Amino acid sequence: MRRAKILVTLGPASNTQEKIEKLIKAGANAVRINMSHGERKEHLALIQNARAAAEKLGSPLSILIDLAGPKIRTRSLKDKEPVLLHVGDKFTLTTRHIIGNDKEVSTTFSELPSSVKIGEPILLDDGSLELKVIDKNKTDVICEIVAGGLLYESKGINLPNTHLPIPSLTEKDRTDLDWALDQDIDYIALSFVRKAEDCHEVKRIIKSKNTRKFGRALLVAKIEKAEAIENLDDIIEATDGLMVARGDLGVETSVDLVPVYQKEIIQKSIANDKFVITATQMLQTMIDNPRPTRAEASDVANAVWDGTDAVMLSAETAAGNYPIESVLTMNKIINSAEKLRAGEIKRSIKFEQAPSGRTSQALCNAAGYCAKEKKTQKIAVFTESGLMARRLSAFRSGLLTFALTTSRRARHQLSLVWGVSPFYQEQPETTELMLRRGEQTLLDNDAVENGETIVMMAGRLSGLGLSSSVVVWTIGEDVPRR
Repeated sequence: MRRAKILVTLGPASNTQEKIEKLIKAGANAVRINMSHGERKEHLALIQNARAAAEKLGSPLSILIDLAGPKIRTRSLKDKEPVLLHVGDKFTLTTRHIIGNDKEVSTTFSELPSSVKIGEPILLDDGSLELKVIDKNKTDVICEIVAGGLLYESKGINLPNTHLPIPSLTEKDRTDLDWALDQDIDYIALSFVRKAEDCHEVKRIIKSKNTRKFGRALLVAKIEKAEAIENLDDIIEATDGLMVARGDLGVETSVDLVPVYQKEIIQKSIANDKFVITATQMLQTMIDNPRPTRAEASDVANAVWDGTDAVMLSAETAAGNYPIESVLTMNKIINSAEKLRAGEIKRSIKFEQAPSGRTSQALCNAAGYCAKEKKTQKIAVFTESGLMARRLSAFRSGLLTFALTTSRRARHQLSLVWGVSPFYQEQPETTELMLRRGEQTLLDNDAVENGETIVMMAGRLSGLGLSSSVVVWTIGEDVPRR
């Protein structure tokens, strides 16, 4: 069973139910909808098609909504044609509404002149072009071109050394967030996170609109700003999970630091019981080619070895020529990477977190030691919200974790979590019936065999005596051993 999961971005190349079914069959565990592109009706159609595909195939499938955030861009150019910027020439970014040319262009950010300082760099088009501020006034920022090239319309502007006086959550994001929560989405990704307070506000909104009996939509903080790295520990505490958004992170900091930050973010996320997604340009060349580069294959494998919960495909599946092949390829790379470490994983049933005082951690420790003593690689966890399964996953113990839940939404949500295979089962009336149904669910899904000994555990469950318990269970046996 593959432990690391695959998150795919939906778009023109993958927007129908039939295409999404093929993505799931190829190995996709979750889908991402980017609110930076498309209209609301298109986003709704993607959600409906994704859910219909998952229902038809009987597969769990998480849905993640990625909020656009405050993207700063250039405006229009003359005849919509790109202009060539030459190294050493002057170039002006202005808040005046003009038609741009090779001397100046308007920006969507009205506070640019008051925000930047002389001598600071300004990057355009994901860092392809670099300017240096040499002068400014109330409306204009006059720059020297440090790295030239073609500038196209509506390209992003990055200010890596500038603290921007703009919120992470724009008015568009607020309306998109409300709409997404009305659709009962599993994950919300927040762009432009710089400090813990950015996460607190969004979590308050999520909790205030939550209608689920157990659990809620989970917040993913996208780490893409230098300020986020400075405040990483506080952000980890404030969020439910993180995304290593390597594209903007490489522009906002420096490319050579991205692998360093990636490892740090993954390690700290796991240590704090938070899930983590590694994203951007993982199989970039497969947008146009049927095979990845060797470097890309190594990149995916290294993210898996780092312990990431999920690896993400962006344009590869949203707009590329080979969306299905991209997922198949990523699936093969993950399987190969995990197979290489399989022996090591089996020997490393480890529980090294510092004492937290949490009952859930104590139960996970107990279940892990039971599994080690009984020489089983399998733990079944009864969970209503999915929390206990996520806690168990964070140990990265190598055990196969089967989550048994009476919540269909929790089942879908857990499909993005490392090492967890989620199954739905009907609400039982008694503890005995819950155990029996759990056993039958595992048998029906070929997760266990008769006579096999596994560990069953549960967190807090409504009205059932097995709550906060660990049970050693032999499949097909009449009496479980506590």
